[in-house]
Amino acid sequence: MSPENLEFVILAAGKSTRNYPHSKGIPHKSLIPLGSRKVIDHIIRELISSGAKHITIVCSDEKAKEAFELCFTKEQKIEDKFKKNGNIIGLELLQSLYVPDDVDIKYFIQSKPRGTGHAVGLVYNTIKDTGRNIVMIWPDDIVLADKYAENPEDRIPVYKRAVDTYIKNGGYGNLGMTRPVEDPSRWGIIDNGYFKEKPKESVSNQAAFGLFIFDKEVCKKLYDSAMKMNEGKAVEGIVGGELAFADALNKTIDENPEKMKIQTLSIKPTDVYLDCGSIEGYEKALLYTLLTESKF
Repeated sequence: MSPENLEFVILAAGKSTRNYPHSKGIPHKSLIPLGSRKVIDHIIRELISSGAKHITIVCSDEKAKEAFELCFTKEQKIEDKFKKNGNIIGLELLQSLYVPDDVDIKYFIQSKPRGTGHAVGLVYNTIKDTGRNIVMIWPDDIVLADKYAENPEDRIPVYKRAVDTYIKNGGYGNLGMTRPVEDPSRWGIIDNGYFKEKPKESVSNQAAFGLFIFDKEVCKKLYDSAMKMNEGKAVEGIVGGELAFADALNKTIDENPEKMKIQTLSIKPTDVYLDCGSIEGYEKALLYTLLTESKF
């Protein structure tokens, strides 16, 4: 197995009200600036560094789709203008936003807020004939590896570490990227190989975030539930009117715990975690990236 056998699905269909006023007037919070780029550019760059060749962006409507497409469109006239004016920094930044020709970006429209499980299930149905497993990406979270770390392994981008770990362990089952938290009751926790949503009691303090790789068996269950949900039928796993992935995931683990228990990859102490999912976290992340990564 290689990264080419994975479909990287970025969940970008929410309203993003937690990031108002910065996200007001744009289709999604992943389109707001983060340093010299946008949040989505950081995500895409990290995925490409992990070997991703197949990326699907889940968005809310055609307008949002067009906004994302414009992020990666090559603009020769602007390049020529920057060259003519000697704007080398601007030229390099513009070209860094382009996606390599061998990377395929597709779009899936989730017009109603029906949850992560709904999105993963329906996207899986569009790629199931390829045999690819799904890597779900929450664009709220950015993790920057310390490129100056003394240990070379600490410089490897976290998405690449997660994908390499999954492939090394056989390329099947489930894997969640985690980080330690002080209060597990506020987060989705991976405890003894199972996913627990905001548990009142937990032995583990490892919160799932950023990236989750699902086995095909989980995706099949999510697709079945998503279709029933679309038909107005009763479905297990509904939280707040949306289809979460936890029910299908844990049922799959129950059926085959030896193979399906969630593998974990915790971020390193040298990694920098940037929470872009709230106005407070986003502004801190913006300041950090401006001070440490901006060309200006």
